Amino acid sequence: MKNFKIPARFTAYFTFVFTNVIIFSLLRLVFYVIYKPSDIVFNSSILRAFITGLRFDLRIAFLFALPLGIVLLLPARKWLRKITTYFYTLAFALLTLAYATDFGYYAYLTQRLDAYIIELASNTITSVEMVWQSYPVIKIALAFAIVLLVFYFLFNKLLKWTYSKPACKKQYWFAALALLITAAFVHGKVSQYPLRWSDAYFTNNSFISALSLNPLQNLYDTYKFAKKGFNFDTEKTREHYDIVADYLGVKNKNADTLNFERTILQSKNGAKQYNVVIILTESLSYDKTSFNDPELRTTPELVKLAQKGRLFTHFFTPTAGTARGVFVSITGLPDTSTVKTSSRNPLIVSQHTLINDLKGYQKFYFIGGSTSWGNIRGLLQYNIDGIKIFEEGAYKDVERNDVWGLSDLDMFRYAAKELTAQKEPFFAFLQTSGFHRPYTIPDDKGSFEERELDEDFLKSYGFSGNAEYNSMRFQDYAMGEFFRLIEKEPFYKDTIFFIYGDHGLTVHQSKNLPRAMLDLELTTNNTPLIVFGPGIKPSVDKKPASQVDITATMAGLLGIEYRETALGRNLFDDKIERGAFILNSNSAPLKIGFIEGDFYYTLWPGKEGLFKYSGNETGKDHCKEQGEKCQRMRALAQGLYETARYITFHH
Repeated sequence: MKNFKIPARFTAYFTFVFTNVIIFSLLRLVFYVIYKPSDIVFNSSILRAFITGLRFDLRIAFLFALPLGIVLLLPARKWLRKITTYFYTLAFALLTLAYATDFGYYAYLTQRLDAYIIELASNTITSVEMVWQSYPVIKIALAFAIVLLVFYFLFNKLLKWTYSKPACKKQYWFAALALLITAAFVHGKVSQYPLRWSDAYFTNNSFISALSLNPLQNLYDTYKFAKKGFNFDTEKTREHYDIVADYLGVKNKNADTLNFERTILQSKNGAKQYNVVIILTESLSYDKTSFNDPELRTTPELVKLAQKGRLFTHFFTPTAGTARGVFVSITGLPDTSTVKTSSRNPLIVSQHTLINDLKGYQKFYFIGGSTSWGNIRGLLQYNIDGIKIFEEGAYKDVERNDVWGLSDLDMFRYAAKELTAQKEPFFAFLQTSGFHRPYTIPDDKGSFEERELDEDFLKSYGFSGNAEYNSMRFQDYAMGEFFRLIEKEPFYKDTIFFIYGDHGLTVHQSKNLPRAMLDLELTTNNTPLIVFGPGIKPSVDKKPASQVDITATMAGLLGIEYRETALGRNLFDDKIERGAFILNSNSAPLKIGFIEGDFYYTLWPGKEGLFKYSGNETGKDHCKEQGEKCQRMRALAQGLYETARYITFHH
């Protein structure tokens, strides 16, 4: 131990890192002091914001220092020291400029520095004049120059001191250690998922969330969305306003302000404080269920539940993808993002949701994995008042099953126990994830028994094999176990249940669906919806329905007054003409469509037209014989797409 020495280069690297962390932390404290609203007092949320912010700062500081770490591994050279000093002085200048802009940006727009500044800066002359007239530019420039001179002097001194020390023989072992430490802090979390911007949105208080963010991280996170445009077109929305507003039932139409708001009054029978449970199941593709062919026996529990209420056989998700399914379920808006998913876009984290109209309710979200996945944590915590999230790490004494976290059975068991303990009305969103590759059946599988069927038989229903087949069966079994645990509890009879899939699956053959559904590629969107609870009579509904309608239907069944600002409508309202908007945002060009009655209008080069989707007729375009219907459905397909894009950024 007497000969143990920490290399000077190792010391220099971490000195540089933690000096920057101290600077970033002081700037965060200054931000808090300057912009703290008068009604904000220091509490646990503020403390958590500082801690979350510190983790972002550590990431940025280590990334900022990484080039220096590489340089310090190289032999000492005077020219290298000069180049490194000049490089870091310039980099520090840009960093300082970013922080200064962030302070001014927040004072101007009440939001941290983000990629929207690109749009503001596009009008250069106006932006420069605004800055010149609003701020003491000369004084700021002088202070800026002094800061850079101080940085240049101190950084150069740090390198001189470092290079004056002899190189350590074991410095590469220290370099490996430094690399591991750097990787750990850049990852930012002790979990499968890294630290993400959504971790800053643990509360719906905008200032506390802003305090948590690092401006450089936020600029990066928003840039990848902004570089492809801000994803809405006001004029195109206005062009289709009338037909969309009529379809949605807007009474106070105003094309100038693009008003889509509808106020739904309380039911004449009064509002009911029923509990609400939404179960979003992974990949519950209608063609793979037992509804059309009992021989398949994939979802016997689902069939039993459908007999308790209303089964919607022509229920469609607007888009494919689990994160997209969560987004539309919460907001009532299709996920129109062409860059990953809307839940991952910090520019649109703030959304209106009818879940907040459930006054006096406890609110829960259960998922076996992590809400860092898809950045849905920000969507949930920032927009749903007081929501309590149960995710991987929050379940006591329950082990992880595979990459997707807990098994569905463990998640359902835990949810049943938690909901049974509630004394007040509650809203609970339960999300399964087990029916997903690698199709892991857990060791603790209750009384579930796997089946082995002929591979050709399974392929005729679109299954890849027995692993997928049994995984879907286990998801169904786990859900059945949930209902067996709660059906004798007092809250059960006062609860409205929604069960549906996040999306369907693409298949090329299935004995469970008409040929037209396959040819029109609607299997990706078609999933059953089951709604049952107090006052809902058993029935089968074959009219089109959409995932955008979930929360509006929930509010309608509760009879509460609510303000709908998205595209949702009450599926139990017999006065509306039902339809379903379809979007494939991953195709190029975009594939959009609209379903109404027995017809599906699809607007996609090479396959545009009006088709019957519910039979075995394929390829026949009915636009010529049904010209008026064709034009109307085309306008609704385009109009709902533009409207959804617009509302997403104004919600």
